[in-house]
Amino acid sequence: MKLFWKQFITMMCFIIISFMVFGNIMVHTAFKTTLKNETGQFIEEMKIFQYALVASLEGLPKEYQATDMAVAEIVKSIQQSLNNTNDSIIIYNKNNKIIYQNSNYQSKLIESFKDNNYAIWQIHKYKEHYYLESLCEAQSRAGNYKLELHHNIDYVYQDRQQLYNTYFLSLIIVFAVFSVVVLVFSNHFTRPIRKLSHATRSFANGNYKSRVKVKGHNEVAVLSMDFNQMAEQLEQNIIQLEENARHQEEFTAAFSHELKTPLTSIIGYADMLRSMEMSKEDTFMSANYIFSQGKRLERLSLKLLELLYIDKQEIVFQEINTQIFANQIKIMTEKLLQSKEIILLIEVENWNFYGEPDLLLSLFSNLIDNARKATDEHGKIILEGTKTDCGYCFCLKDNGRGMPQEEIHKITEPFYIIDKSRARKEGGAGIGMTLCQKIIKLHHAEWDIQSTLGNGTQITICFTNNTDYGGVNNEKN
Repeated sequence: MKLFWKQFITMMCFIIISFMVFGNIMVHTAFKTTLKNETGQFIEEMKIFQYALVASLEGLPKEYQATDMAVAEIVKSIQQSLNNTNDSIIIYNKNNKIIYQNSNYQSKLIESFKDNNYAIWQIHKYKEHYYLESLCEAQSRAGNYKLELHHNIDYVYQDRQQLYNTYFLSLIIVFAVFSVVVLVFSNHFTRPIRKLSHATRSFANGNYKSRVKVKGHNEVAVLSMDFNQMAEQLEQNIIQLEENARHQEEFTAAFSHELKTPLTSIIGYADMLRSMEMSKEDTFMSANYIFSQGKRLERLSLKLLELLYIDKQEIVFQEINTQIFANQIKIMTEKLLQSKEIILLIEVENWNFYGEPDLLLSLFSNLIDNARKATDEHGKIILEGTKTDCGYCFCLKDNGRGMPQEEIHKITEPFYIIDKSRARKEGGAGIGMTLCQKIIKLHHAEWDIQSTLGNGTQITICFTNNTDYGGVNNEKN
């Protein structure tokens, strides 16, 4: 059952039960109050009649002996004087014999009356009529008599029935009115839940932009905000997964392409060596080309291994002195730069920072190698290191060809190469900058790449003061 109907039925049951309980209590209370008043008034009338009868008997002469007929006449006279002609009256003598009766109705109170009773009364139903019955004793020197009065109280029960009829009619009207009110209220209350349910189904069907408009600060509003936050996070995760899948496809396609070219050359030249008679010079040229392409595949495989396992290896940061580190970079890249007679100038401020030495050497060797590929012969590469308020920054500059601004954000994608013909000639595979980005991320450092086409490139890498990961020591050597 839907929440809307559960709420509607629950509220209507509560309203109906409440009205039935309180309505019955009110009707019953009104009936009891009326009955009590009628009973009290009837008992007072009985006392007045009793007092009048006793007074009349006491007023007779002492020598007069009252007869049953005389007493009956006295009772008639009292009834007329009290204007009490609607009540039934029965007079019993001392032997409990009826000496006067003005109706055919007779109760059984005389059977339960005892000599020590002053008066008794009860409510009795007789032939669909209700009567107040009372019996009392009138004692006088003229004789002892019993007075029985019967008062019809049908109107009290009729009033109660009329109240019940009015109450049930009111209950039907209240039920009709509250049905409409509760329907409107339930619809208003469950509308945000229906909207949330609709948004959830829409999101499940692929509409990741589906959101719920939040109103108020109640529990449903909080639930709607939680849904929007969840949907936002899921949308970002899905976008990220799609982006990762796209990168994976691009990576696979680029890797296949990178393998295809050298493998085709290797197979072609190897087949020539195997199937053809060639001069010594052509044989050397073919073997040399196979060797160079094999070395290129070796570099590619090593780069890929380093890229795949760099996140999985345990990294221990060590304290590194900037000048010693700069000297290691110079020694490692010296032979690399000699082929184009490129000058490497290093100017670093003496300081200590924390990092993984091998990864950082790989980082700067890749950056310098990229600078070498982009720089013509007799070019210049400058590595500077300075202390800043936030940590320590390295700045690598070259006077090479530079890059277009729109290409800068793509260079960290695997196998992305701006100038493919030059990259083939220089032996590049387009993985170096991807590896550099991972190393920088592992050190929680930040880098910035600025380049102008034809005017070289500048890369700035800043390490923070936090020594927990690739941070900077606060004391110089």
